[in-house]
Amino acid sequence: MADQVNFTGANLQDVNFTEAILLRSTFDDTDITGADFSDAILDGAQVKELCQKAKGVNSQTGIATRESLGCR
Repeated sequence: MADQVNFTGANLQDVNFTEAILLRSTFDDTDITGADFSDAILDGAQVKELCQKAKGVNSQTGIATRESLGCR
């Protein structure tokens, strides 16, 4: 559970957020390259913001960041 956490400016490359609860967390200026958000609980606005910068594949899970967020 990491809801309401301020991740602003954090390096979250290759982080595994599988099944994490991230409601109302802030991801401004955050590097999420290769992060896996599979089955994580996020606000719709968070997903929209994260999809704009999502890229890479998680080295542990093999899941693409965009895929794990459900980006279109």
